[in-house]
Amino acid sequence: MMLRFAGAFAAIVFLMGCQQPAASAQLSEPERDEVRELIRSYILENPEIIEEALIELQRRARAREMQSVYDALSANEAAIYNDPRDPRLGPDDAEVVIVEFMDYKCSYCRVAASWVESVREEYGDRVQILFKEYPILGDESVEASRAAIAALRQGDEVYAAFHMALIRSSGPLPGTRIDQLAAVSGVDVAQMRTDMEDPEILAHINQVRSLGRALNVTGTPFFIVDGVVVPGANEMALNEALSAALRG
Repeated sequence: MMLRFAGAFAAIVFLMGCQQPAASAQLSEPERDEVRELIRSYILENPEIIEEALIELQRRARAREMQSVYDALSANEAAIYNDPRDPRLGPDDAEVVIVEFMDYKCSYCRVAASWVESVREEYGDRVQILFKEYPILGDESVEASRAAIAALRQGDEVYAAFHMALIRSSGPLPGTRIDQLAAVSGVDVAQMRTDMEDPEILAHINQVRSLGRALNVTGTPFFIVDGVVVPGANEMALNEALSAALRG
């Protein structure tokens, strides 16, 4: 409790502009004590300011974090949008590009997949979906991403069907389950397994992971809608960003 109060007290002093080293150095010790007592009295009379100060500090921290993400977006634009190995659904001349960092074992990605599907149905060729295979939930996630990228070599539509089958599947994703989903999605499973051994596929996944770290992608899904970052499966925020992008 004392540590929390000390942190809040420091936050309030900071926000009230009382940390002025040059001016403070000119005060005598009794004068400093008087200032401290004034601040203490103000806090005791207005305890709600502690919560307000902490909220403001959190807001500033989030703003700094988000600014660093947008700086990273600008610095990594080519890696985000121009990697020919990334799966894409929709034409290259689409009005809006939606980038999604996703993991096949992520339950929130399963929720977001319904939104992605509805966008494709509603807007068609006006929108391109660019998937960043970003397995962060263990070995099964990695194997599923390797399989999906290998299936992409059999065509965009084959990938699209397999991608949706994987993302809709709940529970464990062992190799046998991946093969079953591939087969019902029209994937040549034997060819997929052969292609999965290509070291370029794992290298691609590792490069996407490095990109995600640069963008501070700590969870999935993570969307970039026409340059606007939308973490999580926040359908309202996604729709707002997409509507604004389509309006131009």
